[in-house]
Amino acid sequence: MRFKRERSFLKHLFDPEFWLALSERGQRGEKAYLKKDFWELISEDYDELEEDNFYRSLQEDILQEMERRGALRSDFTFFDVCCGTGAYTVRVAPKVSKVYALDISPSMLRILSKKAEEAGIRNITIIEADWREFRPQEKYDTVFVSMTPILRDLKEVERILAMTKRYFIAVQWAGLRRNYLLEEIEKKFFKTYREEKYPGIFLLFNYLYTKGTPGDIKFYHGVLERRTALEKFYQRLKFRLSAKGYKIGPRKEKAILDFLKERAKEGILRVRTGVRIGALFLKKEDENLGTK
Repeated sequence: MRFKRERSFLKHLFDPEFWLALSERGQRGEKAYLKKDFWELISEDYDELEEDNFYRSLQEDILQEMERRGALRSDFTFFDVCCGTGAYTVRVAPKVSKVYALDISPSMLRILSKKAEEAGIRNITIIEADWREFRPQEKYDTVFVSMTPILRDLKEVERILAMTKRYFIAVQWAGLRRNYLLEEIEKKFFKTYREEKYPGIFLLFNYLYTKGTPGDIKFYHGVLERRTALEKFYQRLKFRLSAKGYKIGPRKEKAILDFLKERAKEGILRVRTGVRIGALFLKKEDENLGTK
């Protein structure tokens, strides 16, 4: 009987519907991160990550991998889904014919526009839209998606694949995202730690594997470090704690702020996050990929 149950479970693992169902369950609690308000909140200091050595080396390696695999060519169109402030957009633009950069946050896109103007880049079309409501009218040679909750929804991934002509590249958390200061605050003030557990890039890889086109994954393991103003960090912290289901009354809010003020040096906090990030590279051989 046990053997039969195990065989039945293993059978499900090779069924795309199993991973679609898992994707739907994994989106619970993620709705807050899909809203414009969150990305507007973090837009001002979003590029602080680009000052981190680990992040810079990761970004450089992913760009080199895209070029090495043939995903960046002078006659290619490139679509950057949920592009943020354009960390990849402006680096890719000189290597391709045309770039389309979509994001929900107008503040993020203003920063991207300024970067492009300062670099003298004129082949970027900026699209302010919520990807979930956007309906592409054509296909693009290379489609890139990085570090967005959109990747948790495999139905949205299907839509992205449907507009991909040649190459699909996705960058996502890979089972580890541990903000040490956030963890300390949870344990100190809420007597618990609600670890964010999600398969991330593994979910996407397994789903694509069941469809016969898994692609390749390259992993990056390290620590992201950023120095950020106390007030900015606290606004982001409140958002994350609320998304985790914590209630913060006036007394607890004051206690947390006092704790952070003690940690800060001249109003600046050092925030370290242990991460594992995966980059999935898929060359689209099958024209039917991404369709039902």
